[in-house]
Amino acid sequence: MTNWFGTAWILAINSWQENLRSRFYQLSAVFGIVFVYISLLLGVMAADQELRVLLDFGLALIELLGMAGGVYGATTVILREMETKPIYLILARPVTRGQYLLGRFSGLALSVAASMALMAAAHLTVLFAKGWSWDWLYAAALIGSYFKALTAVSLGVFFALFSSSSLTALAITVILWTLGHFLPELRYMIRWGSHSWTIAPLQVLSYVVPDLQLFNARDRLADVRPLVWLGYGFAYCGAWLGLGRLLLRDKEF
Repeated sequence: MTNWFGTAWILAINSWQENLRSRFYQLSAVFGIVFVYISLLLGVMAADQELRVLLDFGLALIELLGMAGGVYGATTVILREMETKPIYLILARPVTRGQYLLGRFSGLALSVAASMALMAAAHLTVLFAKGWSWDWLYAAALIGSYFKALTAVSLGVFFALFSSSSLTALAITVILWTLGHFLPELRYMIRWGSHSWTIAPLQVLSYVVPDLQLFNARDRLADVRPLVWLGYGFAYCGAWLGLGRLLLRDKEF
């Protein structure tokens, strides 16, 4: 078992190094820093609530760019390796398809963490320069955003394998990620729906869409539950990666 995870970890480190050299991740980090400074303009426009605006806008931007980078990688990396054939060389070695998939997902997770950490460092620099005092709830909000990005990455990996199209996988993942912020409203519609034939598709959708409000510590900082985050996050990502492994197993290499 140790060797199994060890092989997956080696693949994760390799994937992480490749992603860090990717122009997209470099650009996402640069644009993250630039837009954090643009948030200063918003702070000037809302002088009475400058720190609040800078805090909320910066965290939202970090979350959005972290998700965008992760989903882009999830929907392109594996398909690109299938098209250019490196996956043949990897799987020709004593590497199982489960190890390969876990390694690529973990590499993307490390890449997203590195990108978000860089953007957070720039964000904190601006906040401290404006007189903000450190609050550990900032870290909770950042970790919540990271888990949101991981759920999107797991969806992106699955739909890339399912559709074999980067654009289709990207579109579906973004739609589900967006709906994940409105899952309580979706459940409310199901609860008060009057026709079973109209409710059924919504019920199915409610099981597929991730509950991203669970990780939204920025809106309810007094109700941070890290164990729930870990349990739900790993279970959700594990389920979609498990389904992705079944798809990868049936592909001919």
